[in-house]
Amino acid sequence: MTATPAREPLFDAAWVGPGTHIVSIGSDAPGKRELPSELFPKARLFCDLLSQSVQIGEFQYVRDEIDVGVLVVTQIGDVIERRALGRRFDNEITVFDSSGISLQDLYMADALIRAKASHR
Repeated sequence: MTATPAREPLFDAAWVGPGTHIVSIGSDAPGKRELPSELFPKARLFCDLLSQSVQIGEFQYVRDEIDVGVLVVTQIGDVIERRALGRRFDNEITVFDSSGISLQDLYMADALIRAKASHR
């Protein structure tokens, strides 16, 4: 997992081996970047909200490739709702770009409050 305010990739794409899953949560504004774009063609790509990921997330740097279909990004909600597959093979590299959705934060806050209340 990467969670930094970086503006340049933190590592080289060649360092990522088969079966690696990377979650990037630090890229949440234009110009922020944690992952090397060279990684994306070698991986299955996922995000929380595509329109946001190509504006402020990791995928802002490959927006043109996504727009023309060279790179495909699956929204994680489609995986959760079983409209799309997640990881297909043990050796598959997967990348999840979480640029942050306030509704997810509210849902998690509610779940934590309910869990705490049920343990009193």
